[in-house]
Amino acid sequence: MARIQHCTVRFSNAHGVKRSTEVEASSVFEAACRGWAKFKSSEETFDESHRTEQFTIEVHEAQKTYEVNLENLLRWLNDRGRGPADSLHRKRLRRLLDANLSR
Repeated sequence: MARIQHCTVRFSNAHGVKRSTEVEASSVFEAACRGWAKFKSSEETFDESHRTEQFTIEVHEAQKTYEVNLENLLRWLNDRGRGPADSLHRKRLRRLLDANLSR
C-alpha cells in the first residue's frame, strides 16, 4: 500500500458494538495507528480502544481488508525499522499515539 489511500479502521468493543473511523494512510500499520489515535481522542472510544485485541483495516481503493493485532502493532512500532526513513516514520506514528495517551 505504498501510496496514500483512504481507509476505514474498525474495532468491536466488549459488547460487540462496532466502532469505525476514516483515515488516509500509506500502510496498513499507519492506518491502524491513525485510526487508534482518533479513537483515543474521543471520550466515547478512548477506554474501549485500549481493550481491543485488533483493528480491521479496509483499504477502499484496493477493496482489501486486513486484521491488525494490537500487540503486533505495538511491537512493530518499537522495532528499529529497516533504515533511517522507516525509523523516522515509526517514530512519527509513535508520537501520534503518545499525544493521545496523556489524558
